[in-house]
Amino acid sequence: MRQEIQKLSEILKSSQKILLINHIRMDGDAWGSLAALWLILRKIGKEVKAINDCEVPPSLTFLWHTELIEPELDIKKYDPDIIISLDASDTSRLGKIYETWKDVFQKKPLGVIDHHISNPWFWDINIIDSNVSSTCELLVQVLEELWLTEYIDSEIATFLYLGLQTDTNMYYNSNVTSQTLMAWARLIEYWADYRCIITEMFQKKSFKQLKLWEILIANMKQERYWAINYSSLTKYDIAKLDIVKADIWSHLKGAINELLINIEWTQIAFLIYPISLEENKVSMRCQEWYDVASICESFWWWGHTQAAWFQSTKNQDTIIEELLIKIKEVL
Repeated sequence: MRQEIQKLSEILKSSQKILLINHIRMDGDAWGSLAALWLILRKIGKEVKAINDCEVPPSLTFLWHTELIEPELDIKKYDPDIIISLDASDTSRLGKIYETWKDVFQKKPLGVIDHHISNPWFWDINIIDSNVSSTCELLVQVLEELWLTEYIDSEIATFLYLGLQTDTNMYYNSNVTSQTLMAWARLIEYWADYRCIITEMFQKKSFKQLKLWEILIANMKQERYWAINYSSLTKYDIAKLDIVKADIWSHLKGAINELLINIEWTQIAFLIYPISLEENKVSMRCQEWYDVASICESFWWWGHTQAAWFQSTKNQDTIIEELLIKIKEVL
């Protein structure tokens, strides 16, 4: 990985215009890593733009600089010297932006900074480590290798802390290592506002979020012999609460980590919900001695050993039937 970081260093030295992109339906790690790198690059005198299919989701707007995401940016006109992708496991996770501007992406140097085990190392510079907890943890290492940590201030440290906190589920998940905690300690030294992250991402619950949980509990099903617990949301459930489908996942934050996987005796949990008129998303979690990545590999998937997800255009009943069969085969 050090060799890949060195390649990035050399390209950055000769680049002035830089484009950053993170994955669609951005989460805390995607937003935190992109915003932190954007701020660092601006501090060292680079011209930086950032793009995504959508603006920063409501659940993450408690932090600053949400205006830096420019969904309508004309990439060809901007003509970046290098494009850096953050927390995206493959090009499909770059969404419509990649499809619209594929010719530009394929002509420009592209650096990938990511921690997903499913990442196929898809471009020129691949700074990928599936053993780290989050892209933000990996970015802390990259900044150290590039001798850029002197530019980390409280604001940047808070963005980096956002990814560590959310992708480790408050340091509960098994992806936490001594290196994760060392990165956490360094960010605290830089005065990361960790209380803000905990309050906004884990403690606060909106009314719509609680109503969704009520529906999830009502729809919950169990296979006690197999220690499987799952639930679903339909488009009709969502319509009752007047939630835009594109924002549904932000209202579901914590539903699987705090609710489904923590019900007694549960070893594997999954949640299925619509993300468009044609597609459903399935999020899976498991206790540490299982591996949901191996289950999701049969589908169009992304993720990690204990937290993985996939999308499908099949109806929910078919997905659930096929998924239960696959889970039981693995168990």
